[in-house]
Amino acid sequence: MDIFVSYASEQRAVAEEIALALRGEGHEVFLDRSELPEGDAYNAGIREAIAACDLLVFLLSPESVSAGRYTLTELKFAEEKWRAPAGRVLPVMVRSTDTATVPAYLRAVVILRPAGNVPAEVVAAVDRLTKPRWVRIVLRYGVALAVVVLVGGGFGTWRAVERWRGCDEALRLVRQAKTQQEAGDYAAAWDRYADGLALCPNNGEVIGGQERLAMDWLENIRATVGKQTFTDIVDKVQAVLSRAATAKDDRLAADALAHLGWGDFLRSRDGQGGRDPVHYYQQALQREPDNGYAHAFLGHHILAHGGDVAQAKMHFDKALASSAPRPFVRGIQISALLWGSDNDLQVEVVRVANDMRIKGEPWAAASAEARTSGIWTIYYRRLMYRRDAETEAFFAAAPAKDLLDTFVWLFPAYDNFSNGVPYRFMLAQLQEHSGARLDALASYRAVLAMLTARESASSGPLPDATRQAIRRLQSP
Repeated sequence: MDIFVSYASEQRAVAEEIALALRGEGHEVFLDRSELPEGDAYNAGIREAIAACDLLVFLLSPESVSAGRYTLTELKFAEEKWRAPAGRVLPVMVRSTDTATVPAYLRAVVILRPAGNVPAEVVAAVDRLTKPRWVRIVLRYGVALAVVVLVGGGFGTWRAVERWRGCDEALRLVRQAKTQQEAGDYAAAWDRYADGLALCPNNGEVIGGQERLAMDWLENIRATVGKQTFTDIVDKVQAVLSRAATAKDDRLAADALAHLGWGDFLRSRDGQGGRDPVHYYQQALQREPDNGYAHAFLGHHILAHGGDVAQAKMHFDKALASSAPRPFVRGIQISALLWGSDNDLQVEVVRVANDMRIKGEPWAAASAEARTSGIWTIYYRRLMYRRDAETEAFFAAAPAKDLLDTFVWLFPAYDNFSNGVPYRFMLAQLQEHSGARLDALASYRAVLAMLTARESASSGPLPDATRQAIRRLQSP
């Protein structure tokens, strides 16, 4: 279906989301008026676009019905085309608007007043408008009608068999998709689900699998420079998430709403301003107050914007107590703590890692990079540079033995690196701090041996600090 979206410039962001959701359902959408030339050609272009469309979606707001706004001109073109707006014009209240200011042409039909996710509710309303009455009857009374058709003769039986074959093939594609999804090939899995839906459009297993895939893809998103951006992936999955956001199941709807917000955050990383994911997170918590994804994403948002640390911690604690996958929540938490250069936040990362070690929590694949780079940098900065205030704060982050055990737990293979000097030197300090004098002495001696083997590195601050530590530990 060809759809024209009429909106005031102030509602550009929501208009884009609606257009994206509609396109995800296979509709053609006219949205970007900026591509048209100015003057008479502009008016002609708009008139032609409305003349060619099957439906006009009018975004109602105080701005769109203000005198002199071009949206009223677009509405006039629609009225010239359709004398009666029923089934042809869908007014959508995107901002509270005085009914007295709404044109009579729009008041002649039911105005959609979204209570939750606007794009999802618009898609659902358009779906209701575009399905003929007989289709709605079939969808509602499908089982009874199927019996009548089967009793009626062979053609109906043949069609039923064909549908069964299509759905059987769709389920085979679902199995393929799940295997690809587990392997991290989200794009291929997405194509399999799309093929499955084409064969069996209303199959719950296909629909549910696609919705879960959309969320998984955003949770483990990777963009390839020059080939694919975060926005490319978010745009691909948004319509599916918008559909899930209207589900009757509160948890599914809340999960989808939270991921829609996360998608807006990811778009902002591509430089797309004007995105506010918080409203999605809040909608998610309205559907399910203890939703782990919404709490985790809110905690991340607070820290990424320099907000209150205690408030962020409260959200992360709620996320960890929820049914959301704990490794994923931990990954979001650590990513948020590493977002800035605040010393207290970086020390908190070590506390979180220590807590994970004590509780035997696994690392999510997406968190591995933070473990091997971001957290390593925290240890390196505090123990290699030896700034007294920072080092003291670091040593106070957790009991001495815990700091040592967590370091070894985080970096089990670093001692095998060709450049094992930093690892051994930091290990020695943590061993000394925990009271393991003999182990620390052995580690310092290993560092000195490695430095002495490199003639160019046999003198300087690090060798001097190592010799001083050896003398300190050898003294009675």
